[in-house]
Amino acid sequence: MTVRQKIAIALGSAVLTLLVGIAALAVVMRLRGAIDAVDHTNSVLRNLDGLLGSIVDAETGQRGYIITGDSSYLNPYHDGRVAVDSYVVNLQRLITDRDQRARLDSLQKLEQAKVGELDRTVTMRATDPAAAMTHVRSGVGKALMDSVRILSMHMSQTERLHLAARDASRLRIRDLALVVIVGGTFAAFLLAWITNRSIRTDVIAQQKTQEQLQLQANQLEEQAVEMEQTLEQLRETTSQAEEARDAAEVANRAKNDFLAVMSHELRTPLNAIVGYAELLHDGVAGPVNHEQQEQLERVQLSARHLVELVDDILSFSRLESGVDNIRNAAMDLATVTREAGVLVEPVVRSKGLTFTIELPNDNVTITSDPAKVRQILVNLLSNAIKFTDEGTIRLASHSEPACVVFEVEDTGIGIAREHQERVFETFWQVDQSATRKTGGAGLGLSVSRRLARALGGDLTVESDIGKGSRFRFWLPR
Repeated sequence: MTVRQKIAIALGSAVLTLLVGIAALAVVMRLRGAIDAVDHTNSVLRNLDGLLGSIVDAETGQRGYIITGDSSYLNPYHDGRVAVDSYVVNLQRLITDRDQRARLDSLQKLEQAKVGELDRTVTMRATDPAAAMTHVRSGVGKALMDSVRILSMHMSQTERLHLAARDASRLRIRDLALVVIVGGTFAAFLLAWITNRSIRTDVIAQQKTQEQLQLQANQLEEQAVEMEQTLEQLRETTSQAEEARDAAEVANRAKNDFLAVMSHELRTPLNAIVGYAELLHDGVAGPVNHEQQEQLERVQLSARHLVELVDDILSFSRLESGVDNIRNAAMDLATVTREAGVLVEPVVRSKGLTFTIELPNDNVTITSDPAKVRQILVNLLSNAIKFTDEGTIRLASHSEPACVVFEVEDTGIGIAREHQERVFETFWQVDQSATRKTGGAGLGLSVSRRLARALGGDLTVESDIGKGSRFRFWLPR
């Protein structure tokens, strides 16, 4: 049952109780009127009977006095006369019906005539007893008394008819009052019972809800305590993690510092090795035979490879430590592309690969760090040379509305689709075995992407196994 229905039942019970009270009051008022009407009729009947009885008493006292001459009979005579006047006054006050009122007027005239006849005979008895007796025997008084009785009987019959009708009406109204009171009380009780049951159900439901809320509150308190304990543990864990992070940062800085120092320290002897190997190869220190030249070329190749590794490590350490500053300057797109190609062209030619450079048709100038752009391109070209045994390597650059694009494309071994993002991770290589065919530390592509993003651009790759790779490096204009 909805709240609206409960409210409607409660209001209905109150309204019904009010209506029952109003109806009962109205019926009781009607019953009171019916009872008053019955009492009024009974009063008329009593006064009619009393009027007739008083006239009879007065007449009896008059005849006793006339026959015996005993004045003691005059007491009931006088009492009767006084009572007659009183009853007449009461009847005039009680009777309002027009027909009954006309009969009462006639009855009053007959009563006055009868009283006058009685007064005359009583007066006559005092002076002439025989004449008074003769008058009584003449039947005049009897005729008046009969007329009074007949008219009084008609009036009594009319009032008794009124009494029967009014008594029947009183009984009907009484029954109606009982029906209204009993039925209304039952209906009000029924609605009150329904309302009480509904309220009781709500109270029980509210008690259950309060118990559930209390239970939930207790559970929340327990959970709050557990959460506080968990938060305390989390704070301890966070503190330990911060300490570990600080320690890791210190270790990382130490590592980067070590790599930077070692890279610088390694570059000096490596450059010396490369320089002296070139001098020996070129015969500056004396003639060398063909076999010695081949061995010196291998020394130079290994030394240059070590220099590249050291440069990658040095660039990585600078990026990690955040000290590799960007030195922006005006840069011609064709020039920087050509310079990067020139740096790797001898290595490409020595491996017997075809190398093409595609420059933009128009002059395009952007603001960026030329040295880092060349480093990225050289890393990409070196990576292409490393993984291409035959075919072509292409370096191209062009401008687009919002950026400039460099592309390095090769016909090498390619990269599997699931590895194309991982090749940009630090120290990760497709072939992780110790006997892999190609060397390197796995830093070139990672450093290149980081440098590209530091310059505001990005580096992506598209590749298929056995079909080669195409690296796309772009910078904002």
